Amino acid sequence: MLLSIDRVLQLLAEGKSLEKISELADCDATDVVTLIEEARELIHKHEKASGRRKVIIRKKKGAGESDLTPAEDEVSREVMSGAELAAIPVNASLTMYINGISDEESGNAGIGIVIFDHENRQVGKVSDFIGRRSDAAAEYVALIRALKLAEYFRVSELKIRTDSGRIVRQISGGQEIRNNTLKGLADQAAGIITKIRNFRLELIPRSQNDKADYLAKKGSEKNR
Repeated sequence: MLLSIDRVLQLLAEGKSLEKISELADCDATDVVTLIEEARELIHKHEKASGRRKVIIRKKKGAGESDLTPAEDEVSREVMSGAELAAIPVNASLTMYINGISDEESGNAGIGIVIFDHENRQVGKVSDFIGRRSDAAAEYVALIRALKLAEYFRVSELKIRTDSGRIVRQISGGQEIRNNTLKGLADQAAGIITKIRNFRLELIPRSQNDKADYLAKKGSEKNR
């Protein structure tokens, strides 16, 4: 199907998610992300003539077909799992509110992430089931997913806000991590943080993290 860049940006402005746009265009979400990146580059260069040109969005690949290597495809699916992204800017400054919880009875865990751009507009959210985890592990998985999203969109600056004092203390080195599972997750997070140019982790009151908390609870219930 053929779409102009103007039409794609209009759909984004209307609040259509990547999944909805890909459904309308009969393509993969990764193709829409590529198109958005191209559109933003054109806008940045103020090339109005190029902005009006038609862009081909490929149809969905058949079984066994993919432009990505198996490893890249796996990473893409992992990063985008449970995500609804309206218009995530590339090479920009983002703020993410995160939370991870585990149901006391079942042990089923979920993560919640709310994403804002530099003008404090919500541009995406994540609500995902992550299997059976402890509360502490779920919090780390939420942090890692947020970092991977930031890496995926090549952020210039990332601010992550959480109500988990444990996460903030342990990532900053102010608290020793004695649990091997948490230590492994913390090391994974630290490895991604080193790739982000400007990173800040902030502790906020639980009352300011209600959206991420709600999304995490919804995520933990998805396996029911």
